Amino acid sequence: MRYIGGLVVAVACAAVVISAQPASSPAARPAEMSHGGGLKNGPKPPGWQRVGPTEPGIVGNIAAHPSGAVYLASMGGGVRKSTDFGATWTSMNAGLPPGALSFAMDASGPDTVYVGVFSLSPPGGVFKSTDGGTTWELSPATANVVPLALEADPSNPGIVFIGALTGALRKTTNGGATWTIPFSGTSPIGSVQVDPKNGQNVYMATLAGAYRSTDGGENWTRMAALTAPNVWGIGIDPTSPNVLYAATNDDGVWRSMDSGITWQALSPPLTAYSVAVDPTYPNHIYAATRTGVWWSGDAGETWQPSGLTDRGAYSIVADSGVLYAGTTLGAAISYDHSATWIHADPGLGGAHAFSYAIATDPNTEGRLFASTIGSTIAVTTDAGATWQPSNEGYLSREVRGISVDPTDPSRVYAGSFYAAGLFKSVDGGATWQRRKFGSLAVYVWRPVVDPIQPNIVYTGTQGDGLWKSLDYGDTWTRLTGLPNTVQGITVDRANNSHVFASSSTGIWKSENGGATWTNVLTNPAWSVTFVDVASDIVYATSKTAGVFKSTDRGHTWFAINNGITNLTMGRSAPVVLDPENPKVLYVGSETGGGVYKSRDAGASWRQINLGLDTSVYGLVMDPFRPKTLYASGPTGVYKTLTGGEE
Repeated sequence: MRYIGGLVVAVACAAVVISAQPASSPAARPAEMSHGGGLKNGPKPPGWQRVGPTEPGIVGNIAAHPSGAVYLASMGGGVRKSTDFGATWTSMNAGLPPGALSFAMDASGPDTVYVGVFSLSPPGGVFKSTDGGTTWELSPATANVVPLALEADPSNPGIVFIGALTGALRKTTNGGATWTIPFSGTSPIGSVQVDPKNGQNVYMATLAGAYRSTDGGENWTRMAALTAPNVWGIGIDPTSPNVLYAATNDDGVWRSMDSGITWQALSPPLTAYSVAVDPTYPNHIYAATRTGVWWSGDAGETWQPSGLTDRGAYSIVADSGVLYAGTTLGAAISYDHSATWIHADPGLGGAHAFSYAIATDPNTEGRLFASTIGSTIAVTTDAGATWQPSNEGYLSREVRGISVDPTDPSRVYAGSFYAAGLFKSVDGGATWQRRKFGSLAVYVWRPVVDPIQPNIVYTGTQGDGLWKSLDYGDTWTRLTGLPNTVQGITVDRANNSHVFASSSTGIWKSENGGATWTNVLTNPAWSVTFVDVASDIVYATSKTAGVFKSTDRGHTWFAINNGITNLTMGRSAPVVLDPENPKVLYVGSETGGGVYKSRDAGASWRQINLGLDTSVYGLVMDPFRPKTLYASGPTGVYKTLTGGEE
C-alpha cells in the first residue's frame, strides 16, 4: 500500500484528468441579475444562498492501494474516492461533518480508512469506516480533537497515530477503539511518519522541533541535532529508512543518514512543508514549499525549482516517477519528474472552500476577500457571483483574516497560519509581500487598520502578543501589558488613542494608543464593535458566553443573550450593525446557532438561518447595501439580500 501524508496533500489521476469548471462565470449569469445578486426591479430571494468560493483546499492526506482505490480528504470537499486509479471520483461523506483535515488507510486494506475532521458542531475528531467510506463512525475519545496529521502504520493493522493542533500525540493499537496519549507537547504536530520496514521507528515533526521514537511511539526523544526551530514534515527514504529528510520553516531541507542522530542542512533557506523520496529513483528528492515544488536529482546536494512555481505547495509525494502535490489551488500531478504538472479532480465535485473569515472593501462596491482554511485567499469583484484566487506571493499555509485600508483599496493586509507572519499587498491583492516580526512570527490573526491614521496598523498573534506598525505594516513594534495571544483589535473611530484588544483572558482597553492596558471584560472574547462616533454603546462577542454590551464606551459590560441558544460566537463574526437603524444587530455562532438578529439593540434575538450552514465563523455587512450580508463557514460563503429574512 502507499500512504501519502502531510497537512496538505494532492490526488493522482492515472487515466483521465477532469478539467476545472468554475462554479459561475460572467457569461453564465443571467443578464437581468443586478450587481448585488438580486433581480433588477424584482423580488429578492429570501434567506441565504451559497455563493462560493469553489477552491476546496487540499488539506487532508491521500491514500492509495494497488487495487486502484484512491482516497482524498479536503476541507471543502470532504472525502473523495476513486476506484480506477483516479480516473473518476465519488464523494463519500455520509455522516461526516465538513472540514476534513487528514486521512489514513489501515494496513489491513483499502476498506478500512480514517479521516480527521475539524468541526465544532457536530463535533469533529477521527472518523473510521470499514466499508470503504460508505459509512463513518466517530471514535468518541477523539471528539473535538483537531487532527492535523493522521498516520497508519503501513505494516501493522489497527495502529494509527493522530498529531493534534494542540501538540498532543494520540495512538491506537486496536483501530480506534481506545487511544493513549504517549506525547503531550504545546506545539502543533504537522506530520507523523512510520518506518515502512520497522514500525518501532516513528518520527514526528512539530513547530517546536522534531522527535524520534524507537519503541513504536511510546517514548520520544527530540532530535537535537536538527536545530531548525520549526519542522513541518519528515520524509523517509523507503529504500534506506535510516535516511531521513526534514522540511523546515525558513531553514530549508535537512538530511540525516543515521535515523535522526545527526543532521545536515541541504537546500537554500526555503520554507518547506513536506519532503519525499521517490522509491524508484532514490536520488530524486522533492520538497513542497511556499514557492512551489523544488527538487534535487543528487540526493539533496543541489536544488532547483520544478515546473510548479506559480503557487504554494504544501505536500509532495513521489511514487515510482509519479508526483502528487497539494497546492493552494488544489491537487496537481506530474508524470515527468516535476517538469510539467496537470490538475487532478480540481473541482472536487463542486465543493466549496472552508471559509474562515470574510472582509469587505469599504472603498469598492462588490469587492470582498474570503480567507480560507487549507486553500488560499479568494477575491470577488462582483459581490460573490465569481471568485478568483489572490495568491501571488501569499506563501502561507492558510489565511486567518484580511483587512482593507478604508482610505485606499490598494493596501490590503492578511494574517496567516503558524510561522508565516503577516502579508501586505499594495496593489489590491494582485500580489503579496511577507512581513516578519516577533520571535517566530507565528499565527497572525486579523490585522486592523486605524480608521483615522491608516499608516497605523495593529495585528495580534497566537503566542507572540500584539504588534503595532506606524508605516503601513512595513515595520513593527510589540506592545506590552497584554496576554501573549491576541485575536482581535478594534480602534475607536471617535478617538484612535482608544484601542480594544480581545484575548483568551477577555477584553483589554488602552486609552493611549497601546502604551498601557486595562482588563475591562474577563470573559474570553473575539471582537468589539462600536455603534458610531457619537454613541457610547459598544458590543462584544465572547468565545463561549455569547454577546456583551457596554453603555459607557467599554468600561463596564453586561450580557445580552436573550434568545441566543448557542453561546459559542464565531471567531470572525463580530456584532454587525445596520447603519440605517442602529437597533438592528446581527451576530454569528460557530456551534450550530447560525446567525442571530436583534431589532431592539440586543434586548432579544432570533435565528435567521433559512438556507444557511449554521456553523458561522465570519459575518460582514455590505458597506453599500445594509440588507446584504455575507456569512462564512465550513461549506463556503453565504449571502443574503434581505437581512436574512424569509
